[in-house]
Amino acid sequence: MNAMQLENMPASQPPRTSTVLVFLAAFAVIVSWLVVYAVTNALIAADLMAPWPADADPRRQWMLKGFVGVFAVFSVVGTIFRWISNRQLRRIDQIADAEE
Repeated sequence: MNAMQLENMPASQPPRTSTVLVFLAAFAVIVSWLVVYAVTNALIAADLMAPWPADADPRRQWMLKGFVGVFAVFSVVGTIFRWISNRQLRRIDQIADAEE
């Protein structure tokens, strides 16, 4: 792609914050469910773990804590990446301003 074609392309809109948060929450739910329910069910099926009594199953609490943890970690990592990106863009702008 040459410079002329790049200039004629319409500018793409960045994703909305709400959309990103929904995808992040969905991913956190999927990961926490897989770790808490799928892995433990596989271990129980392989007789590596004993099943819990129905009234004392701790997996709901584990899933909630896992969801909050995964969501928090990914939010912090995303914030750090955004901060680093903004810092680099400001540095590039300073270089461009210095050349003029």
